Amino acid sequence: SIGYSFKDKSHIVKAFTHSSYYDNTITGCYQRLEFLGDAVLDYLITRYIFEDKKEFNPGELTDLRQALVNNSYFGCLAVKYCFHKYLKYLSCTGMGIIDAFDKKFKSNEKEIIYGHFLLINENETEQSEDVEVPKILGDIFESVAGAIYLDSGFSLDAVWKVYYPLIKSELEYFSENVPLHPIRMLYEADEKTKFEKAIVLDSKRVIVNLWFRGELYEGEGRNTKFAKIVAAKKAVKTIAKVAV
Repeated sequence: SIGYSFKDKSHIVKAFTHSSYYDNTITGCYQRLEFLGDAVLDYLITRYIFEDKKEFNPGELTDLRQALVNNSYFGCLAVKYCFHKYLKYLSCTGMGIIDAFDKKFKSNEKEIIYGHFLLINENETEQSEDVEVPKILGDIFESVAGAIYLDSGFSLDAVWKVYYPLIKSELEYFSENVPLHPIRMLYEADEKTKFEKAIVLDSKRVIVNLWFRGELYEGEGRNTKFAKIVAAKKAVKTIAKVAV
């Protein structure tokens, strides 16, 4: 139980219905609720870190929000709190990927959830073999937030009452250990870190090669920005250790 009772049960049904699940002919899929929930969680988490008594500077606020408002983190939480068990989804391949991440997460929960900002997600790359956390998991974490917001008459307090306990430990941890962006982590570890010129393959794929400590890392993404992030995440895992 998430600690919220829906007045209109169709909202929560919709929140867990993927577009592939054609058996649900009543509510449609979760995409609109995901859009709404993403905006609501972004605002609530941003407000929380802005109001923190530590009074983080703009750079720290940016790093904190990037660590706490992203699909990889929400995907980890979806598995931690078993949201994926209620997903209505018609794809054997997709469910296999979700099950694989579920097993990986449960075998090393703390390291994965506190290092989630180093995981490569589907928003960043078209290369399925590089994806470490399925996007659909983060999507349903957001869609449920959207469903609560809608069902409660657009109450931010109702959403925060449910979601704050789910993210409290990471809010506290990252407030004490503000994470750096992966690219910044590399430059701080070795100022000779170098990205080569991007190679455009087609309208959806760009490759960027990265040299770090004499080793070459390749990142393929939807654009140059994401390709650099993918390459950086691959490289930074050779040096990053999250203390938990």
